[in-house]
Amino acid sequence: MASLQSALKFLSLPNACPLSIIALDPATGKPLAVNSAFESIFGPFYKFKEWEFGDAATEDDDGGSNRTRFRGAIQVVCDSLLKHNGDDDVGAAVLGNTNRNRNIRNVEMLTLGTNEAGLPVRKYFDWSIGWVKLDSEEDKMNAAVMLYGTLVNEVESTNRARDAELIDFFQNAPIAMHWLNGDGTILWANQTEMNVLGYTAEEYIGQPIMNFCPDEKELVLEIFKQLGSGKTIKDVPVRFRTKDGKIVHLLIDSNVAYNKDGSFGHTRCFIRDDTARKIQDSRVQVLLDENERSLRMLDNFLSRTLHHVMGPLHALRATCDLICDRLQTSTPHNIDYTNKENLGNADLLQRASDTISGSARMIADVSDLARFDEGAMLRTKFTSFDLRKLGIEAIEKIKFKDLRFNGGDDGITVSVKFLGGGGPDTLNTDRQVLLRVLDHLLENAVREADPGGNIHLQITSFPPSATTNSAGPVLVEVLDDGKGLPPGTCLDATNDAIGPVRVGSHRYNIGKRGNQDDPDELQKARTDMEEGLRNLKQNGVGVGLPLSYHLVRMLGGDLRHDAEFLGGTRIWFTLPNAIGDIDDQCDVLKTDQIFKKGLPPAQISFVENGGESSRKRMRDDDAHFGYFVSSDSSAATSVELDDITEAPTIDTTPQPAAVAKCGVKAQMPFSVLIVEDTDICARLLGMQLKKMKCSTQRAENGQVALDILKNSMPGQFDLILMDLRMPVMDGLEATKLIREELKMIDIPILALTGEKRDDIQSECAGIGFTDFFAKPLPKAKLDEMIKKYKALRDGVGTS
Repeated sequence: MASLQSALKFLSLPNACPLSIIALDPATGKPLAVNSAFESIFGPFYKFKEWEFGDAATEDDDGGSNRTRFRGAIQVVCDSLLKHNGDDDVGAAVLGNTNRNRNIRNVEMLTLGTNEAGLPVRKYFDWSIGWVKLDSEEDKMNAAVMLYGTLVNEVESTNRARDAELIDFFQNAPIAMHWLNGDGTILWANQTEMNVLGYTAEEYIGQPIMNFCPDEKELVLEIFKQLGSGKTIKDVPVRFRTKDGKIVHLLIDSNVAYNKDGSFGHTRCFIRDDTARKIQDSRVQVLLDENERSLRMLDNFLSRTLHHVMGPLHALRATCDLICDRLQTSTPHNIDYTNKENLGNADLLQRASDTISGSARMIADVSDLARFDEGAMLRTKFTSFDLRKLGIEAIEKIKFKDLRFNGGDDGITVSVKFLGGGGPDTLNTDRQVLLRVLDHLLENAVREADPGGNIHLQITSFPPSATTNSAGPVLVEVLDDGKGLPPGTCLDATNDAIGPVRVGSHRYNIGKRGNQDDPDELQKARTDMEEGLRNLKQNGVGVGLPLSYHLVRMLGGDLRHDAEFLGGTRIWFTLPNAIGDIDDQCDVLKTDQIFKKGLPPAQISFVENGGESSRKRMRDDDAHFGYFVSSDSSAATSVELDDITEAPTIDTTPQPAAVAKCGVKAQMPFSVLIVEDTDICARLLGMQLKKMKCSTQRAENGQVALDILKNSMPGQFDLILMDLRMPVMDGLEATKLIREELKMIDIPILALTGEKRDDIQSECAGIGFTDFFAKPLPKAKLDEMIKKYKALRDGVGTS
């Protein structure tokens, strides 16, 4: 009873205190004594002296933690008291370890003394729990657990419930938050932020924010400077140090709450974990670096490979020219068939030489573009030359038959226009480089122009400077009324300023100008590039425009595309004209316009001229292009074919069984439709088939082949040799339409292609091709193929 008497003696002092005070036995949790304020609310002491006082808290009927919280707080203090055996004094109990005292709010309690009947009534209390040392001469526990309770009225209880919901919202929000005062001290932080960093409230709140931001002093000062000026910051990356020493990357959004007098109150900072993005960015950077390294390796490999290819190409072209010249000079005036065949061979060699020359040029373009992207600088040689002669040469170099699949016979017109603006007729720059640029720009325009379209090369020479008397710049424009470049290209002009040429790489960026770092824009651009590379309708490799961009930069200009040009496409650049001072003898460029109109398709032949054998390009009817014989022509049995000295590969004598089964059809030449856009390939294939006694007809692309087949007689063609990569309509689309729309199910269609994709053969089989052959097709294989399908046509087996 000593403990009880000590407790009563202790409680006799605060009986006048408005707080409800109760002393508990730390071993049992039952009341030892109470003050009068307690009994006025909870009822007489005897009613609950045998209770474990933690049970006075109401049950957790709604799934909450009311009784659990209350009993847990009491138990923590009891455990601390038992651990220390009551050795510390009252001061230590109050100020010591936090486990010795607890504060708990909004505990719903069952009271028995607030009405005359003594009915149980639920009320809310705030409790402070601790332990004190009691005076006792016994060796037993000389301390008690003390509870100090404050009654919460109903209005306050309602407000607290509302506030508790709001507090919980901020404390446990999915985003970290904190407040800072004007000197950077942390006034408050929610539990989410402390969970992210691993600190307790005592370790974090009240500390300068700089303690947790390593190497970020200047950044934090800049943030406060921005906030202090009334601005809101967003997505500012910062680094924080966690309790275990790790560095985490965060993003901060913040503004300032000002006091009523307008002074700095506190910041409102929202923090998001940026670690995942940083890791992703690091991985992306590693991939980009590796991709860049791989591209450099590929460029080096490509340059070396192209260098080794160029040598044999030049040698092969020289060989073709040499043999061609010998065939021409050996041809007598009286041409018999054998020598006429030599002329055909010479013609084929000349076309082969032109094709090789074009391939060598393409290889040089690809190689030069790769070197530009590596940062190489072009060594230029500036000389002064006549602008008029340059413009005329540029349009005269255009080969319609190579760029237009109908040879330019569709009304297309090309002209060069000189605008005399008072400037000189001479330009000082690298003539060969400029001519190379004009070749690419004009060829692109001619290739993409619509039938009846117009392409203009326009050259304007501006007057000399009024201050220096030096020549003005020269404006070069290529204008056409075709579809041209789409808006948003990286060549779009933003102003007329021309920046200086910088040493190193100046890449021709993909995507819209200003959006090269937009992942969506880059992805779209790369997807378009990939589709373009896979598109079998495109023959070019697409290096002309980016290469021209670099070449113009080397001349001191800047290639631009006018996205606002109405009625077509305008690509332009301005070059400085460093010809020195202009004297009275300098001629002024005169206004003039010279036209070059597309002519009908050409066939190259050789004619006698004044007793000397010389080569001349003759525009001729191309109905039997490459000595092809159309399937409906009686020339298939003409002397021209019968007098071939070389024995035919295929025996065309009709077999009795074939005549009996197929009738007259077995006596007709085997008819082949060649669908091929490349001149030399079509011509070579036609000459080989002619020697096999086949009747042939050529279509330059899939659309032309469809038109021919639509207008053909049933059974007119026995076989179709179909190239895959062609403009207008590729071989895949054409074959699909032949099978599905024209319903030509029985005619064999053989794919001839240089495509190396793994899936191309299966794609061909799925569309309706009969067979698949890779270019170049050996003569023996062609001979075997013709024998096979002729035998199938005639209904007999192959020998």
